[in-house]
Amino acid sequence: MKINKIFIFLASLSITVTSVSAEIECPSDSAYHVDMRTMLPDGSPNPSYGQQISTGLCACITFGNGVEINGNNITFTINIVDNEPIRGIELDIYHDSNDLTYSSVTRGQKLQGLVNDEGNPTSDMTILGNAIDDYVKILAYSVNRARTAGNGEEGDLLHLTYTLADGATLPENISFHFSIVNIPGTSLNPELLNVVCGFPGEDSPIAVSTVTASSEDDQFLPKEFALFQNYPNPFNPNTQISFNVPTAEFVTLRVYNLLGQDVKMLANKVMTPGKYTFEWNGTDLLNNDAASGVYFYELRGETFVSRKKMLLIR
Repeated sequence: MKINKIFIFLASLSITVTSVSAEIECPSDSAYHVDMRTMLPDGSPNPSYGQQISTGLCACITFGNGVEINGNNITFTINIVDNEPIRGIELDIYHDSNDLTYSSVTRGQKLQGLVNDEGNPTSDMTILGNAIDDYVKILAYSVNRARTAGNGEEGDLLHLTYTLADGATLPENISFHFSIVNIPGTSLNPELLNVVCGFPGEDSPIAVSTVTASSEDDQFLPKEFALFQNYPNPFNPNTQISFNVPTAEFVTLRVYNLLGQDVKMLANKVMTPGKYTFEWNGTDLLNNDAASGVYFYELRGETFVSRKKMLLIR
């Protein structure tokens, strides 16, 4: 595994339905790699070039079981165990389906609420994603030295969305593997060395089930309506609104202003039980940019109404 300073980037998303994650076995031992850095950050020759060195406490990643489905959009979840705080990500991701085209990526809970080296809250990492030939490159980085909690607990790192080709049938399983995994740890600060020690590689891909939960699978489906706070908030210009639907019924999700005037209708249809996320891009009914200010969003079903407030800052 090549060791060097990590440079990172990524993109955006919107999704629905249900997923289940699998536990990752990841020892909190030191990660060891062959040090291929020819130079140190100060420009001097690297005395440990070609040697096996300890790079920090292990981090392990894999795909969680299950998917979230919204029409032709299929969203997969990448989970991580970070035994020490990490400051970025670089992933090259392959899958074995010719009918899936990369669409977007969003951060998971592990990449939210980050702090800097002093433990003070800071802005989230920038996330970028790009399809290159037959793989997707995902990068995350921060110019504010943002870092994860590094608590050794498993959590969702990224949500990766692909579009299923029109007329294609989604296979019951999709195999994924990583060819490059760079996860810079912070224990050797200011050097950021790759601490990954477990991931599905080309010789050990992971099969992800695409079979979503049925109405009998009560453990996976919401038991009651719930409307969650949008994220990010404040925002400019995009934000995501998530909610749970426990029974099949007609549901609307609308955005309105302080005068009670409709600004945008995000959902207006019968929905099956599941967990949903919709994105508002800060535009009105005519697709013009909405002005900065306070807005409200309302989830209304046949048996449920809930409202929350959000702030658009341009």
